[in-house]
Amino acid sequence: MEVKLQEQKHPNMVAEAAYNNLIAIDEQKNTLLNNLELFFDKKKIEKWQKHHHPKGLDFFQNLIAGTPLIILSGDVGCGKTALAHSIGSPLAKRIDKRVIVFETPSNIRGAGRVGEISNRITDAFEQVKSKIKSDQMGILIIDEADDLATDRDQNQAHHEDRAGLNVLIKQIDLIARENITLAVILITNRLKVLDPAVIRRATQIIEFGRPNADARKLVFEQIFKGSELSDKDYTELVEASKHPDTPYSFSDLIQKAGKQSLYSAIQNNQPFGKDAYVATIKNIKPSPIIK
Repeated sequence: MEVKLQEQKHPNMVAEAAYNNLIAIDEQKNTLLNNLELFFDKKKIEKWQKHHHPKGLDFFQNLIAGTPLIILSGDVGCGKTALAHSIGSPLAKRIDKRVIVFETPSNIRGAGRVGEISNRITDAFEQVKSKIKSDQMGILIIDEADDLATDRDQNQAHHEDRAGLNVLIKQIDLIARENITLAVILITNRLKVLDPAVIRRATQIIEFGRPNADARKLVFEQIFKGSELSDKDYTELVEASKHPDTPYSFSDLIQKAGKQSLYSAIQNNQPFGKDAYVATIKNIKPSPIIK
């Protein structure tokens, strides 16, 4: 059975808005965008080389021949998946080309029949490569990548899993050898379980953490944009969102506490402000950290 890929064309207004709304992860956003630009904008790279190293630069071939693989690693609710889904729009504007973003389905492994994982991985890559036109760039997102790229040396690794991993590595290598304008983004919550061969092929590993005090303040400035909060209010919000054991994730702060406190304010016919949020977050436990 053919793998059903999600597909989205960029730039588009929805993705651009989603990208702009990702706050307090500017470093990760810039790193991913810059790396993807280097994958796709060969003319910029060649122009740089001719200007600064007209006689040639041996190490330059490492960049040209590199595997177009980036790993996004971090805890649940830290923004890595949202960033992968929205990065196509700022990238398309930067390189002035249409970018097509594909994502493998959650059931990419199939039903566990002999050879099914390998066949479905191959089918996904072949579909993507066939859909990218000469004037377009492609990004293939593989979320929860530890399902496909678990270390082959782990005791519980089944033969089919190992075979699927070998095919995944082969398909990633083929992109570079066939000179296809496609980058692969693997997203994982557990970087340490990925096979070393996959990690070695990554041009960049971008890690995401839970928000510190400065990042939480940025989150609150976004949440309460339009409300009249003082510096003291923001200081109290930052302090109230400091959990003694496990830090809150971005998702905890925005999706859980933010939305619940907004509902509470509406239900009680009160302004949406600091007090409602502080009262709400006291009753919310941070999402458990996946190790």
